[in-house]
Amino acid sequence: MKLFLKTTLFTVILILLFLSTAPGGSLAHATGRSEPDTDDIDISIVQEEQHSKLSPAELTAEGAVLMEQQTGKILFGKHAHQKLYPASTTKILTALLAAEHGDLDEMVTVGEEVLFAAWDGSKAGLDENEEISLRDLVFGLMINSGNDAANTIAVHVARKVSGRQLSAREGLEYFADMMNKRAREAGALHSNFVNAHGYHDPHHYTTPYDLAMICREAVRNSFFREAASAIAMNNTYWNSGEPRFWRSKNKLLNPKEPEYYEYAVCSKTGYTSQAGQCLVTFASKNGMDLVAVVLKSEMGMQWGETRELFEYGFSNYRYETLLEQGSIVETLPVDNYASDDWGSLAVRAASESWGDVFHKDDLPQIKREFVWEPSLLSEKATEAMPRLEAPIYSGQKVGELHLTLRGQVLHSTPLVAVRDVKRKTLLDVLTNEPEGRAGFSWLSLALVILAAFILLRIIVFFINQRRRRRYYTMLRRY
Repeated sequence: MKLFLKTTLFTVILILLFLSTAPGGSLAHATGRSEPDTDDIDISIVQEEQHSKLSPAELTAEGAVLMEQQTGKILFGKHAHQKLYPASTTKILTALLAAEHGDLDEMVTVGEEVLFAAWDGSKAGLDENEEISLRDLVFGLMINSGNDAANTIAVHVARKVSGRQLSAREGLEYFADMMNKRAREAGALHSNFVNAHGYHDPHHYTTPYDLAMICREAVRNSFFREAASAIAMNNTYWNSGEPRFWRSKNKLLNPKEPEYYEYAVCSKTGYTSQAGQCLVTFASKNGMDLVAVVLKSEMGMQWGETRELFEYGFSNYRYETLLEQGSIVETLPVDNYASDDWGSLAVRAASESWGDVFHKDDLPQIKREFVWEPSLLSEKATEAMPRLEAPIYSGQKVGELHLTLRGQVLHSTPLVAVRDVKRKTLLDVLTNEPEGRAGFSWLSLALVILAAFILLRIIVFFINQRRRRRYYTMLRRY
């Protein structure tokens, strides 16, 4: 009897082990439930007139740069790293330092520094000893391109930052050091500034690229954008109390001028005989921001050349966010999952959001390549249909996503599981009946086999018992 029970138990265990590896228990979508759809990269292109190419020869400017604001990528360059004179575009850096270090509502007393401004340079018309707010000084600097305003700002900010009552000369030198330090912080590594206004000095120079980087930094400041976009201002800060009028000569910003460019946000002009016509402009269109720098252009050509740069950039390039942090990028089937699961797993990007500026012709060629962790792949996985093997844990790295353009990797990010996927157990085998197997159940088959086996064993057992009784009866008779 004991031998019979042991044999029966052993046989049942063998049947259950067989069922735990049966193919019907690992269907990838057994319950019909599904994860959210994968977020594919949207690379749709808006069709519009396109300037496919812009030649440096088309510009009279000695140096020029078109830069995408967010990334700092150069979309067009002509002698981008050649040292040139910036003239009054220098005041972009002066205004930025004023906005960053000064109290804009603080009243400033104009000192003898205004007397150091060259007689033939542009001025805001400041009087020595008058009081004017730092805010209005910056407007006078940007609208009227006032060299006297530049010097007044420089000395005031230098005294404030140094904490010392510097002389006018000392303040101007201290501020020039601040300019060079801030320029390097902005990524302008081949520039040297010796004054706050840009009046010609052979040791005062920059490059088209450096000036674009400085402007790129400056436009992040809201007050700078306000001051650099203004074209007119009236106030009564004259000592005499008479009204003062400031009017910009920047035709790109003035709607009344034929050279007006509707997408220009802010801009600064510059001119000396040595520097030629200079113009630095920030423009925005269709969600993309660009900075254009034109240095040493011919008279009157700076407006059209700046516009041409912008139209080339806006027509041919586009900033595209290719990856959102936490976005679902793929959904995979999972084998050997628990009965209360649905057998598919979404994976998300683990890195921060990423994007870049691309030529529109390149966008359709950007590809996604997945590299899955080999140790997590199921035996049924193929190159065309990768499959994972349970268990999988929430946050576990399951692979990497590579964004490529013509075989070159642009960006890579780890891919992690969004949830746990437990492995099936023996209990799952007994309770789970996969979908799609109509008229057939491994559990039903197992129960039938088990019942038949037990019934057969019982019959054999009783037959043997009956034979033994007959045998012992016959022995007693003899």
